[in-house]
Amino acid sequence: MEDSLSTIDDIDSLKTFVSKKYYYLGQNKQQEISRLIFEIAKREKVGFSSVFDQLPPPPSRFSFIKSYLLERRYPLLHQNGVKISQTFCDVDINPYFRVNLATKPIISPKQFFIEESVLSAETVQRIRDKFPNSTFTTIASYHEYVKKKAFTIADYNKRLENFFIIREKFDFYKHCPCSNNSASCGYFVMNLGSGCPYECTYCFLQNYINSPGIVLPANIEDFFTVFRNLKKDMRLGSGELTDSLAFDHITEYSPKIVHFFRQYPKSTFEFKTKSNNVRLLTSTPGAKNIIISWSLNPQKLIYAAEYFTASLEERLEAAQACAAAGYRVAFHFDPIICYRGWETDYEALINAVFDKIDSNTIAWLSLGTLRISPQLKKIIENRFPENALLDEELLTGFDGKLRYPAAVRSFIYTTMTARIRKNSKGVPVYLCMEERKVHGDTHLSLKHETKRNTLVF
Repeated sequence: MEDSLSTIDDIDSLKTFVSKKYYYLGQNKQQEISRLIFEIAKREKVGFSSVFDQLPPPPSRFSFIKSYLLERRYPLLHQNGVKISQTFCDVDINPYFRVNLATKPIISPKQFFIEESVLSAETVQRIRDKFPNSTFTTIASYHEYVKKKAFTIADYNKRLENFFIIREKFDFYKHCPCSNNSASCGYFVMNLGSGCPYECTYCFLQNYINSPGIVLPANIEDFFTVFRNLKKDMRLGSGELTDSLAFDHITEYSPKIVHFFRQYPKSTFEFKTKSNNVRLLTSTPGAKNIIISWSLNPQKLIYAAEYFTASLEERLEAAQACAAAGYRVAFHFDPIICYRGWETDYEALINAVFDKIDSNTIAWLSLGTLRISPQLKKIIENRFPENALLDEELLTGFDGKLRYPAAVRSFIYTTMTARIRKNSKGVPVYLCMEERKVHGDTHLSLKHETKRNTLVF
């Protein structure tokens, strides 16, 4: 194999070489070999030939070839005697799908598609005033529009060009969709749109490439009416399919949400964000049942995997401002990413939080480790071909997602909790989308009681 075979642009040549050398193996086995060679070369930052030249020669059995590749691809797991039995999909990367990370996008949509039923809504008129140079097109319904064509990763990459302003009719509130077989925290989601302006390498929203743009509901008052009729106190928040505050300067919904849920002090509403877009929130008197939360990672990971989001310093400054305005704040160390030196970096992150934020204003902290579906893995490879996240030793977990092994996750959680407890003995800490066994191993109960509040997860 030529030394030039060392980049993602050479994948077709790699596959051709594998098929010629291991001509006696079936297509699926050849694909597995190509996939593992690709991942090893990327992880070790070497050319494909550096891997290929050390492979067992033909006519070696496939099991022997794969065993060698697995040992090299997962050295730590192999060293610890972890058996790897999963199969590996084909590698297929199209340079056309790569994200442009050179310039931070400006939220200035080319087109707004407005459902007929919300043409007279206050939100629509406000958007027309804010974006006078955009094109506005009336559509019968969002669902009818999107089913007319299939959308690809390329369309997803251009999602900020098109906004859809709709009337939400059904999914006002729903249980947080925990991973299969994970322990539920009893959280409810207020579905205030879908789509996000940020480019986080690991984001599961990339799986939702069947949408050609950002979707925002215009009928916020209907959400309030439905909640009144539920006659049920709950812990809920926005931020499942979108960032809670990234578009707040467009919708101006946050003051209305604060005003409404102030009337329901036994319910807790949470805004989840990676932004520092809190101007409207901080101009509205806070309430203790309104939580403003941030997903946090060390700054080096924000640079490398959370493109176009607010910096760590900006997020913590925004949290300080919200606490000063009378809100409680929360932080989600999620996804925690394991790499050489992670313990030092995350300890510094935890210390930075408690240095800047009074622990009495922190409602809770959550912990979660990197997890991605097999489908998402292929999308990440196409959109972020130079990513380092997928170089880690991830295996199919209890819920079918690629995760660190349970023992590694438990070690991460106990390490993080110990660092947190050095700073605060009372702040509630819980695990997100994790199996019950790990809850037990880490002694992080689903129910956490403190003198300040009782949280049932």
